[in-house]
Amino acid sequence: MPRMSISGFLSLSKGCDMEAASVRESAKNPFVSDREIYEELVRHEGLRKLRPLFDPLLGHAVWWIAPRAVIQSRYFNNVIESSYEIWHDPRLRKVDWMKHLPPALKGKHVKYTTPYELHRIGARWDIHVPLLAHERVIGYAGLVGLKSGVSHEVLNALTGYIRLLLDNCFKAEEINRLSAAIRPRAIALSTVHTVHRIINSTLNLDELLTRLAHLTTQVMRANRCAIYLAEKPLKPASPSRKQRGPKTGCLICKSLVGYPKKKERDFRIAFGGGVEGQVAQTAQIVRRKKFICVPLIDEDVIGVVKVSDKRDKKEFAYFDQEILTTLAEEAVIAIKNAELYEEQKKVTLSTIQALAVILGTQVPSAASADVFLKLALEIAHEMKLSDEDVQALHYATLLKETARVGIPPEILHKPAKLTGEEYRLLREHPIKGAKIVQSFQSLRPVVPIILYSREKYDGTGYPKGLKGEKIPVGARILSVINAFEAILMGRPYRGRLSLREALDEIQRNSGTQFDPKVVDAFVHVVEREGFKRLLKSIGMEG
Repeated sequence: MPRMSISGFLSLSKGCDMEAASVRESAKNPFVSDREIYEELVRHEGLRKLRPLFDPLLGHAVWWIAPRAVIQSRYFNNVIESSYEIWHDPRLRKVDWMKHLPPALKGKHVKYTTPYELHRIGARWDIHVPLLAHERVIGYAGLVGLKSGVSHEVLNALTGYIRLLLDNCFKAEEINRLSAAIRPRAIALSTVHTVHRIINSTLNLDELLTRLAHLTTQVMRANRCAIYLAEKPLKPASPSRKQRGPKTGCLICKSLVGYPKKKERDFRIAFGGGVEGQVAQTAQIVRRKKFICVPLIDEDVIGVVKVSDKRDKKEFAYFDQEILTTLAEEAVIAIKNAELYEEQKKVTLSTIQALAVILGTQVPSAASADVFLKLALEIAHEMKLSDEDVQALHYATLLKETARVGIPPEILHKPAKLTGEEYRLLREHPIKGAKIVQSFQSLRPVVPIILYSREKYDGTGYPKGLKGEKIPVGARILSVINAFEAILMGRPYRGRLSLREALDEIQRNSGTQFDPKVVDAFVHVVEREGFKRLLKSIGMEG
């Protein structure tokens, strides 16, 4: 299996470094950074508790808070609304703010040397508290109509509480920024790990693509994903010359997640047509507000992944693109592995079919092998066997007569009852068949099916006398298929029987010779009208 590519993760790390640099740069801009800290403070639950905590000590003054950027009264009126939402004091809307604003909010340059300033307005006082975050003033808080006689200890406690809130908000903002920088890296690592798990979980291409599409929607937090494979691989375009690929050919849609059911798979998009076709032809990523389309590149462009419709309704950003690129690079490995496995299966199946044809020439009445193969596979699907078990049964059914190569023709074609020695030779054929098959590495899962296909469910079979569930399920299915074929096709020592007689014979031996669950599935499959017609079409229903 090819090694896992880490280029996508390195690319994402580079992108994260760029974002981290951007974060550091934005920290140098007081307005951007200060605004975020101020908004964090306004949302803080501790700010809402200030008024009920200190009101009894301060004479129920009017509380307000504003960012540093406010310098005109008409703008300040809008800001006061946020103060109203925090403390719900209707008096806020009746204050003549031009009399009570601190000088700094009126556009005057003021250098604060104390934690707060007191200003006498008539019989009452105003207090202005600069909101300091790491020696930068990000805004102001204050009270209008403070009663006389408030001690400095109380005012120091108030400003100390505010400084503590500001410090917490500053740290929260740092954590948020750090999280924003780290999250894409964590997602990239998780993506690589998850795709690696998918690679090892299945080699069935259709199942793999479905899993990859679902994974992509989860990782990207999107509602829709479509995966396309190129009908013929395209060489990627040269980044310097921007050359285009062939003008003919197409992409075939192989997996859809989140699309309406009426949109079927396997529809085609011409190269150069639509966003997907353009991405396939140019090998260039396309990112828009509502979607990202990324090419799947091995040595050639082998397909395209398109993700759209973010669940939080936000636009797709740079990091979304990098995460999808990482996922696409790992997906290419999984897809190529699955395609290689499919090619290997085709080669193996071709070899088995050729061998089966050779063996078929030595087996009486073996002209209808395809019918019994189809029946075996239908039973396997009816019993919901795994893909691996179905494939092993497929090969075993084609090779079930392997051992007959070593049995003398006079025994195979003998119309009379076999002698003891002849029967002993015949009983050895599962062992011989297993020995022939086990020499092929790719056919190792087939060996137990062929070896134990003559076992009986009650334990009276051969070669090991296995009983019940100890007999491999593939062998239990093949046992029924062998008996059904012998009854329908006939043997030199016994004539052919009808389909109804064959079914009765199989059901009569359920629980003794055959597994009852296999028999039930077998009867259900055979009694389907379509399978009856298939049997009749080759002259086997009589």
